[in-house]
Amino acid sequence: MSKFAAYVVLIWGVEEPVNQKARGALTLLGFALIAAAAFHGARIWQSARVAPVRVEPAAVCDLRAGPCRQALAGGSVTFSISPGEIPLMKPLRLSVTTEGLAPEGLVVEIRGLNMAMGLNRTQLTPVGGGHWAGETILPVCSQRRMEWEAAVLLDLERRYELPFLFHTTRP
Repeated sequence: MSKFAAYVVLIWGVEEPVNQKARGALTLLGFALIAAAAFHGARIWQSARVAPVRVEPAAVCDLRAGPCRQALAGGSVTFSISPGEIPLMKPLRLSVTTEGLAPEGLVVEIRGLNMAMGLNRTQLTPVGGGHWAGETILPVCSQRRMEWEAAVLLDLERRYELPFLFHTTRP
């Protein structure tokens, strides 16, 4: 008797051999149950993540004019994008400097405010001395002037989101 037949005998108490169709159906059912359990487990894991604490954007800051600084948890975060004119479809250097903070990780998510422009998420890498850097490209939009938000996400004792606002103009 095969192992599968022994399991059938153990579960259903049937000692008759199981035909190939039934074996295939049971195998498919087993895989479906495993997939459903994995899906629901992932959903539970995702919902358990704590939403970041969002800090209000600085009212008088223009990233096109230079770096913007924001106070956070007894320290500060300075964010800049270069080149300063923030061209579309060209590499942009993202730079974050933290003072009085020691983030475990740092991500910048750039979101279109007046039109959905898709996910633009850049994991910045530490370059030493509280400096983090990364590179991204902004897509061209059908609107001549596009409003953006660069949300700097820092992992400290909790997760913080610091929004920095800017705009681009299509040539």
